Amino acid sequence: MDVREQLLEAAVKVFAQAGFRGATTRRIAQEAGVNEVTLFRQFGSKEGLILEAVLRAVTRLQDEAVLPDIPRDPAAELLDWTRRHYEFMRGNARLIKAAMADAVAHPDMGCLGDRISSSIEQTLRGYLGRLRAAGLCDPDIDIAVAGNVLGGVVFADAMGRDVHPQCYAYSPAEAPERYVAFFLRAIGARGSLAARAAESEAVVHHA
Repeated sequence: MDVREQLLEAAVKVFAQAGFRGATTRRIAQEAGVNEVTLFRQFGSKEGLILEAVLRAVTRLQDEAVLPDIPRDPAAELLDWTRRHYEFMRGNARLIKAAMADAVAHPDMGCLGDRISSSIEQTLRGYLGRLRAAGLCDPDIDIAVAGNVLGGVVFADAMGRDVHPQCYAYSPAEAPERYVAFFLRAIGARGSLAARAAESEAVVHHA
């Protein structure tokens, strides 16, 4: 791991633990095993380092959690996407909460929540539009609301489960599958294209 990578990893860790104010350049440099001069040479400022580290974490999620341009199996595709988002947010809950808490004093930090929300909104709305066009869900679904429902419940669970455990009668391992199953029923999702083709063929043969 090169020096820049060490500093980015250290910044995420320290920021999640201490917030913006507590994540001093000295503390970050110590965590990375380098001196402060190296930190400033690489990033110019603490703000620049933390912002790049936070945005990189979100970019990784956007690169890894994708929904296909041509929907074929809504249940499998949405479950994979939901699991990735849920695991990311649970694994980075302290980082996300720290960014949200510092958003007023340091508006740039608010971009983490904005980037996650924007990614979820754009990705889900686009995918739901493609599902509807393919006839794989109810034709009259409200795409904006539907996207907010799935994205919202995943975010609320990931951020709030530790604070309000009594609200969750199921484990984190079960959560994505249960959310997606409920969501699929709500939007009237159909089976995969292969399954629909098989069903159609069976009807033709039966007739």
